[in-house]
Amino acid sequence: MKKSWFGKTWPWLTLGLTVIVLLGSFLVYFMGKDVSPGSGSAVTAQAETPEDLKGYEVIDVDVSNDGFGPDVIEVKAGVPTKINFILTRSVTHVKSVGSQKLGMDLYMQKGPNYYTVDKDLPKGEYEIHCGMYMIYATIKVV
Repeated sequence: MKKSWFGKTWPWLTLGLTVIVLLGSFLVYFMGKDVSPGSGSAVTAQAETPEDLKGYEVIDVDVSNDGFGPDVIEVKAGVPTKINFILTRSVTHVKSVGSQKLGMDLYMQKGPNYYTVDKDLPKGEYEIHCGMYMIYATIKVV
């Protein structure tokens, strides 16, 4: 008795389908998770209430895979300021914002992410970058 095409290949089809399902499940599970190595000192941004924002100038900065918008963030010296880094997508390579000069290492989540600027920060320009050093912006204290 001669075996049909399906009778000969069903074990390989089953194995292939199993591999596809396992890899697909793995991909879906890790899609929204940050699995990149961090510095270990990152602070997770906390949601701010309107009461937390009283007395602060709030500057909104859009964050995407294309960069920061605006890419020059102007801050007034001596004025209490919070920068709201708004991450619009949860699946992105931009998971943190850092600056060695500012001591900033902010892990971000989708939505608003507030960073409090030191009001005693001297006038000047301070470079910030995403955690992977792929996109850059400048905080300019005037």
